[in-house]
Amino acid sequence: MSTTAPRLLQVRRSIRVTPRMVRVTLGGDELAGFGGEGPDRRIKMFFPVPGQERPAVPRATSGGPLWPAGEPRPTIRTYTVRRFDPGSGELDVDFVLHEGHGPAAAWARDAQPGSWVGVSEPGGRYEPDPAAAFHVVIGDETALPAVATVLDALPAGVPGLAFLEVADAGEEQELPGTADIRWVHRGEREPGVPLSEAVTAAALPAGDGQAWLSGESACVRDLRKHLLDDRGFDRRRVYATGYWRAR
Repeated sequence: MSTTAPRLLQVRRSIRVTPRMVRVTLGGDELAGFGGEGPDRRIKMFFPVPGQERPAVPRATSGGPLWPAGEPRPTIRTYTVRRFDPGSGELDVDFVLHEGHGPAAAWARDAQPGSWVGVSEPGGRYEPDPAAAFHVVIGDETALPAVATVLDALPAGVPGLAFLEVADAGEEQELPGTADIRWVHRGEREPGVPLSEAVTAAALPAGDGQAWLSGESACVRDLRKHLLDDRGFDRRRVYATGYWRAR
């Protein structure tokens, strides 16, 4: 957790990006000075528990975070900044609405303007390598918010290729940048399997590439191994993060 106290923000609006994804726009005075620009910036979000209007958040002290006495702890989950606009003072976060919503997705589904949430300082260290001959971006729907920021940061004029697994064509969305986007539809298959098959069967550009991949943990692990062992990627140029587990 950040040594800085989480910021308490309020919902300004929300929209359905696709049938299974909702984008929540946050704002508030405490967003001033937020460092949310750049690719793959991750935040901890503090969601109120039943009975709370706003979540309890810790105060930063020299001895570490100090939680308010007598208040229940919030639900805490990690999300990616989809968009931060310091000019308008707005922060967008995208939520995937799975079946049997977890507490964070349920909050996002039901959030109304004025609803409160806590947001930590952003972390993340991914930067596109300007010396890479090409870039590969791999993910599923949980990674799409980060994918969008990574694609937006790729250098112009360098080949880019993205493999993105979603449930069906209705979950495809507009993404920034000039990379070649290859949507993979999962249908009724096990998460990660169609994505793995698409990547392993694909022809990649020549030269030393850089790869960013996130999504289901077993799929990410297997594809990282494939890129290193079968494709000859330098491990320093493969940035892999498992977001969730199918089993």
